[in-house]
Amino acid sequence: MKINKYQSVKRNLFTIALISMLWLLNMTVQAQKGSGSMTVDNSSVYIAAGTTELRFSEGSYFGPHANWVIDGTLEIWSKNIWIAPGASFSGKGKIVIYNPGTNPFYTQMSAGATNIDGNNGNFINLLIEHQNDHDIILNNINDPGYSTTNPEGESSAALNISGTVDLAVDHANIILNGNNLSFSSSGKISNYNENRMVSTSNSISGHVIKDYADSAAFVFPIGIDERDYTPATLSPLLPGKLYVSVQDYNASFTKGFNSEMGMNRSWHIYAAAPVMVNMTLQHNASTNGSLFNDINALISQYAGGVNWNSLRTNRSSTGIHTSYGVQLASNVLENGVWFTKYTAAALLIPNLFTPNGDNINDGFEIRGLDQYAENDIVIVNRWGNEVFKQKNYKNNWVGTGLNEGTYYYILRVKENANAEWKVFKGYITLIRTFKK
Repeated sequence: MKINKYQSVKRNLFTIALISMLWLLNMTVQAQKGSGSMTVDNSSVYIAAGTTELRFSEGSYFGPHANWVIDGTLEIWSKNIWIAPGASFSGKGKIVIYNPGTNPFYTQMSAGATNIDGNNGNFINLLIEHQNDHDIILNNINDPGYSTTNPEGESSAALNISGTVDLAVDHANIILNGNNLSFSSSGKISNYNENRMVSTSNSISGHVIKDYADSAAFVFPIGIDERDYTPATLSPLLPGKLYVSVQDYNASFTKGFNSEMGMNRSWHIYAAAPVMVNMTLQHNASTNGSLFNDINALISQYAGGVNWNSLRTNRSSTGIHTSYGVQLASNVLENGVWFTKYTAAALLIPNLFTPNGDNINDGFEIRGLDQYAENDIVIVNRWGNEVFKQKNYKNNWVGTGLNEGTYYYILRVKENANAEWKVFKGYITLIRTFKK
């Protein structure tokens, strides 16, 4: 069939109209999704109390000269938030992070996590209200054109907080994704639980960091993933900076752990400078080995090779154990930075005895030693001088000839001839004039 010139033109016009309509339809859809939209701020901004600033775009970027003082509210629905080194946020108000799928302007923007690249920049000194029930992920985002120097490693997308992070809804987790989440001495995190926590994703890269000005306890609400909640509560005896994450046994690269006797989690805990801490570790029964006994469980510190040192441990409730005066290493690669829990035959080691001749608590008696095939003990004074030593201790040390005071013991035990030595360290106070 022959097509005349008029019909050809008509068909071409129809084709052009159809393409235009499809293009406009696509642009409308893209507009509704907000795909490619961005808001870039690189100046001083003040949000007054009682007022609200809104960010609907797919990407919100804050340049190196951005100086935001927020006494009101900044609400963000963006998928990506990039904060340049040098940008600052302060004020008495708050930043609210929402799920982008609830965006009231781009109504077809897909639900998902909020990616934040803090670039290890200035500490954010105000309230961050985490309302995204699809998580916040610390993630590298491309510089939009400021040519900033991007930090590397755990600092590459690190977020620093000197205000408060409020995990405001269930599933409002923060996923480290190999990056650090740091809190200054005034920084806090609130409303955490097994459904609102910090996920380490079973990686030894990325830590929650806390800078302590005093010995007040700080809860690190960490776990491998949501509901796998294994928080660590630490109180240093001196001011300092502590680093905490958690992994399963395989990811921690430690050895010598009997999975049947233990629980399959290892906390990676170290300090910027050597310091002693009081440490409480919480775990879930779902990680327990078949022979794990929570009542007799001890916090154990990795000592290299296949060796673990068992620490004096108090159990406050199921899965919650505390050790006092734990020495933290200051090098991320040192042996002593790994902690787990291990069930040993029950040992009851006192911290006080009163050799005053009344036949009550007159000797340093360690109950449960008879459950071990071998043991030995060394006791030193506060200057490190040896005052007692015995192989296969018979609970017969009574402090003869020694002054009242505190002494320190190193006890080693073996469950059988082929087992590794387990090491217990602690102190014992000798008081002769003890009165009830």
